[in-house]
Amino acid sequence: MESTATIGKDTVTDTDPKEKVAVLISRVFTSYLSEFLIITRRAKTTFEQRDWRGGKRDAAERLSVYEKVLSQIAVQIEGILGSNATDRQTWIAIKRIFAPLIAGKQNEDIAETFFNSVTRTLLKTVGIDREVEFFHLETKPVAAVLDPPLYRKFDDHRPTSELIRAILVDHQFNARYEDIDRDIELVANEVDMMTWPFVRSGNRYSADILTPCFYRNKVAYIVGRILLGSHIVPMIIPLCNDDSGIHVDSVLLNEADANNVFGFAYSYFHVEVQVPSDLVAFLRTILPHKPVADLYNALGFNRHGKTEFYRDLHRFVHVSKKQFVTAPGREGAVMAVFTLPNYNYVFKVIKDQPCFLRSASITDKTINKTEVKQRYKFVTHRDRVGRLVDTQEFENVRFKAKRYSEQVLHEFEVAARDSVSRHGEYVVISHLYLQRKVTPLPIFFQEENDSAVIRQVVIDFGYFIKDLAATGLFPADLFNTWNYGVTEGNRVVLYDYDDVIPLEHATFRRKPGAMNEYEEMNPEEDWIVAEPTDFFVDEIDSFVGIPYALRGIFNSEHKDLFAMGFWENIKARVAEGEIIDIIAYGRDRRFRRITREA
Repeated sequence: MESTATIGKDTVTDTDPKEKVAVLISRVFTSYLSEFLIITRRAKTTFEQRDWRGGKRDAAERLSVYEKVLSQIAVQIEGILGSNATDRQTWIAIKRIFAPLIAGKQNEDIAETFFNSVTRTLLKTVGIDREVEFFHLETKPVAAVLDPPLYRKFDDHRPTSELIRAILVDHQFNARYEDIDRDIELVANEVDMMTWPFVRSGNRYSADILTPCFYRNKVAYIVGRILLGSHIVPMIIPLCNDDSGIHVDSVLLNEADANNVFGFAYSYFHVEVQVPSDLVAFLRTILPHKPVADLYNALGFNRHGKTEFYRDLHRFVHVSKKQFVTAPGREGAVMAVFTLPNYNYVFKVIKDQPCFLRSASITDKTINKTEVKQRYKFVTHRDRVGRLVDTQEFENVRFKAKRYSEQVLHEFEVAARDSVSRHGEYVVISHLYLQRKVTPLPIFFQEENDSAVIRQVVIDFGYFIKDLAATGLFPADLFNTWNYGVTEGNRVVLYDYDDVIPLEHATFRRKPGAMNEYEEMNPEEDWIVAEPTDFFVDEIDSFVGIPYALRGIFNSEHKDLFAMGFWENIKARVAEGEIIDIIAYGRDRRFRRITREA
């Protein structure tokens, strides 16, 4: 007797293995979303109970769910299809069956991405196969969800404190506030200041506040927008929870601060939402210049973020007709790096062995491709704390050779033969990394003319080192400032990971002085014995990479970096599993500082 399976209103027979697979993919996708949301929901309790280690475990678990599900379903499909699991015509037929199962439903766009992931896992697709995969140059409209509402509208109140109180009350926690009246007044004062040019003429405004909170690390963010006529202003209220209770740490009321909170160098938020595309649409109203791919990444849907990026890349290549060229800056020994003119991303291919092609320089690096991939994977699964550029991996990327400059093709031919091959008129890259483009730190210091911005970056560089240490990471090539970049928000980040090591592997020492005439007369390297993971803290001041004239500003804020006590303390705290506070906005924005110093 023929059996059937039902998904919503769709009923298909399962006598045909292709139908079985289509139904299986739909079911497993639904199961994946359910597991993703179960983990995500735990973030609220984690915040209330201050279970920061549990939150760290949840973040790692959720990050692994997609790959786990893919590997499991691949085995199931091979059991159903046998040798046809790698047959292209079979998958063309499965796509035709799968498409109506998800058409017009919630998360159709992410379901298509999941289907593509399954096919690429089994077929090892090179480039894009439009007959097998779902691919659209433009984002498809998806079904909207109105119940429960994604956000709540708050009308203008007088006084403003009543508006803020209503917003905070609407986001209830099973934990007490330290002093909610104080916090309401602090937020209201800032909102009054920002809205004054609009309301002084008698105009009224409203606020749309998202129902779910955004959780990351030790902070819960209430996110919304203030509507000043046709002008939209972001409104982000960060909440912290410590021994004294919950307190509002700041209120962020401009796009620059919002961009930093949703920056590409941070780990992903945990935010409970049934239809991510609806949330992305809302976020685009307060972050109009942020790529859609970045927003999906920020919500934890990084695989669909890759889909959105790939769509944008093909659209850009199609419209611009520009060639891929070598990325500006100094050549790295480990990666061949290229980009597109006026494009905000760089592409990185691991060289067959460390080398320089554009100079006569000789590298002492001996790291191999497997070790590089392990380092990048290690970083990807850590808390990036706003200091590590998000890195996406792509496989079997294909473009026509004419799309690459002669210099890029030459570097592929000489230094990346293991990863890059020519197939007729096409170039196929078997493995590459994608990162957002940033300004290398040495170039920033050469070109920036605004002294206030230079000061900001000099001071932030010290916090960059401290933030990395707080998350248990250390850049072994600390003094090579070409590994560091500056974002559009003037935040220092790390974008080369081949020299990143766990903090516990680093040994911090004071540099020994000469003990006799032989040592005084001979080069230090002849008598100082040091391992590659030994670092002399008293050399940080001399070789930190900040231009000499600017070191006074750096030292005034970060002289503790030159002391053994700082490194011993941070290593001990990390070893004990402490989750150290790191904020995603300027320290001058914090209310906590105001109230404690008053």
